[in-house]
Amino acid sequence: MKTKDLPRIGLERFKRHPEYISYIDDDIAVIDSLSSMMKADEELAKIDCFMIVFCQEGDITLNINGNQYSLKRDFCAILPPGTIVRKVACEQPYIIKIAAVSISFLSEILNSTKETWSIFHFLYHNPIHPIEKTNSYKLYLYKELLITLIQEQPHAYSKQTRRFHFAGMFCEMMVLLNQMLPKEYAPQTLDKNRATIIARDFIELVNSDNGMHRTVSYYADRLCYSPKYLSATVKQITGKSPLQIINAHAIKQIKYKIKHSEMSMKELADYFEFTNPSFFGKFVKMHIGMSPMQYRIASKDTDE
Repeated sequence: MKTKDLPRIGLERFKRHPEYISYIDDDIAVIDSLSSMMKADEELAKIDCFMIVFCQEGDITLNINGNQYSLKRDFCAILPPGTIVRKVACEQPYIIKIAAVSISFLSEILNSTKETWSIFHFLYHNPIHPIEKTNSYKLYLYKELLITLIQEQPHAYSKQTRRFHFAGMFCEMMVLLNQMLPKEYAPQTLDKNRATIIARDFIELVNSDNGMHRTVSYYADRLCYSPKYLSATVKQITGKSPLQIINAHAIKQIKYKIKHSEMSMKELADYFEFTNPSFFGKFVKMHIGMSPMQYRIASKDTDE
């Protein structure tokens, strides 16, 4: 499934699970369970809000952006929009709180600056953080304050009060994350190295793919950039367009499968997610100068 087609995890989904909700409105939510995140038949989903998952008890295994992490007591997972998550398997009891804000509310809170970009890039690779009795303990205090506010009897200013405290928590979080950014993620360093990092991440992502994903938009979506920006950046660093790199990798995977499997051309077309065998054949011929069957015969002749 293409990333753009993945189911979205946002506040609208949370609203369908009132049994797990401590509080929710159009822009902010506090949730008590990971069960509200994904449906039974979903393996992957894309975060469509900004979330902080606080672990209060237990040990939860999370798969975030293709990597596995352990979320333990007094740690939190910070997940910006665009984060890809896999279904959670919790073998032991756990207690969590999820604080989430909509993208529209997030844009009101945070300015789109170099610092914000640097922090989001950092979180993509480093989503798990401790809640220590130091600076980051402020996040815990904000969370406790929010829970207290949510449990209070409603009054004329309830919604505004909660919004202000959510805004305060997220701004405090951004300040703390900015302070702990490693040198390679610092804005002044990224100004020089950002293009190299983006190109490296793109190439690593392409190389980890099995050849089924052959569009720039798929990889741009996974890396949280626009296709135009990703194309210009990769071209600047490698001298090749992203599509050239994607197709080169895809054809390498396809050639291997043609040569080393007994799959029919229809089966291969289905395996690599081509619309039909005709498109598959045209793609192969365009890149290696012969049809898939001709290549299979030629490769066997070469082995003899």
